[in-house]
Amino acid sequence: VGLPDTWFAIGDDVVLTVLGQIAFMPVLVLGASICPPQIEATLYAALMSVNNLSGGLGNVMGGFATKALGVTESDFTNLPLLIVLTNLSGLIALPFLSLLPEQEVDERGELVIVSDKGDAIDVESKKAEKV
Repeated sequence: VGLPDTWFAIGDDVVLTVLGQIAFMPVLVLGASICPPQIEATLYAALMSVNNLSGGLGNVMGGFATKALGVTESDFTNLPLLIVLTNLSGLIALPFLSLLPEQEVDERGELVIVSDKGDAIDVESKKAEKV
């Protein structure tokens, strides 16, 4: 392509960072919709802390997996296995999705949380009452 390696690496890092932030947006929207009133900033800080911690741990665990499988700059024998394992590790959180509260859209088009008793809790009106 004729692009210097440094520009490719910097561009790749920028693009992945931007796409990662866009991909994180649904988590922030979900957090805002189920967040109790008056603690939105605390929830945002907690979500960002968990996101940053998981990113750092993911890098460290990826390094350990690379070393454990013997993938080096000259030996790519176990690279397909490493790619499969790292991609499957992203699915570990799926069984925990059932822990999130059930939500519905009411007749006004607003998102509401369905309680264990079956009645809907309007999150937006509870936030408006507190303000």
